[in-house]
Amino acid sequence: MTRPSKVLLLTLLVPFVALAACLAYHETRTPRNQTEVLNRMIELQKEGRYDKAVQVVQNWISVSHDGLRYDQIAFVYIEKAYKQAVNRDESIRRAQESLQKALSFFDGQSQNDLSLEPFEIGGAYEILADISDKDKCRLYEKARKLFVRQLPLITGESYTA
Repeated sequence: MTRPSKVLLLTLLVPFVALAACLAYHETRTPRNQTEVLNRMIELQKEGRYDKAVQVVQNWISVSHDGLRYDQIAFVYIEKAYKQAVNRDESIRRAQESLQKALSFFDGQSQNDLSLEPFEIGGAYEILADISDKDKCRLYEKARKLFVRQLPLITGESYTA
């Protein structure tokens, strides 16, 4: 190989290595706060990389111990169930597991403030019931129980503490 060929090859190789390093960093970077986690999750969902989106949120939960983010995982699986009918039953099952973890985490905390968490989880169960082919009644019943649980907090036409 002649010297000009080596220089040309090296000139082309350096930008490609830098681009590969940049892409690798972007893929493996650890989000520093909840906003970055949610943005990364949304970015991956838009790309159709649902399992990677779930992994990002699970990594955040393990670092921050924010168990209320299990509902975000459930919504990723709900979207996956809508978009990928082939794996719908598995996605629905995983969404249910995540919703149950979110509810267990919520119930395990002291409830000093008003929270919409049971209402959100109930809404997610309702969505699952809409798309499910098998467990519609059971899922609607879970949603109903969570909605009824919130009834004492409704006065007039508003949701108050």
